[in-house]
Amino acid sequence: MAAHTELLARLASAVASAPEHESFTWRLCEATRRLLGADGASLTVDNASTNRITLCATDEVAARLENLHDVLGEGPATSAYLTGEPVVVTLAQAAERWPVFAGSATRQTDAGQIYALPMRQGTAVQGVLTLYRRTAGPLTEDEAGAQFLADALAAALLHDADVLSDLGPGGSWSNRAQVHQATGMVVAQLAVGVRDALAILRAHAFALDQPLAQVAQAVVARELVFRRKDDG
Repeated sequence: MAAHTELLARLASAVASAPEHESFTWRLCEATRRLLGADGASLTVDNASTNRITLCATDEVAARLENLHDVLGEGPATSAYLTGEPVVVTLAQAAERWPVFAGSATRQTDAGQIYALPMRQGTAVQGVLTLYRRTAGPLTEDEAGAQFLADALAAALLHDADVLSDLGPGGSWSNRAQVHQATGMVVAQLAVGVRDALAILRAHAFALDQPLAQVAQAVVARELVFRRKDDG
């Protein structure tokens, strides 16, 4: 649990240090790429349907890989979404399972290895975090750490922006006010927007397996403090 909390703290710091003009989704994707030591990353949702959407791609190669998934309807990310299990393959290995995808990816990109991690909320797969490296090799976090980050992204990118829904039917007014106060404190600590700060709080609630109100209480009590990398 402590390792997961430290990993999310590093993620929050990386998000805060990303270019402010970029969307929060892109900054979250880019921060995850940096933490995992990949050359590029992308986030997709509804991968097995006609509504499949690429939320972000950090570079042209990542975008082309997602376009191939979209057009061909096959590949590591599609498999990760359907099975709920991570897929790690070199393009040479991918040729055995998805020959059209692998052939096109080899011609169109310089990717050497692909990591497709399902973004899960409980038993439901919300989307896929796809990363690539130009040369084959492990990520900077082990498989469990990388998968934890992917699941945390699902928590951070919940479409429902109503903070009160996270408190449950028994949420008191003081709890609601505390979440708003904690969100404001994270805004000040990391110099991010309100929506970004709330997403970071949600990700930490996921990491600690605690209600959002409890995490907010820790922030207000200054037991949990976020800092940018350049703050020392």
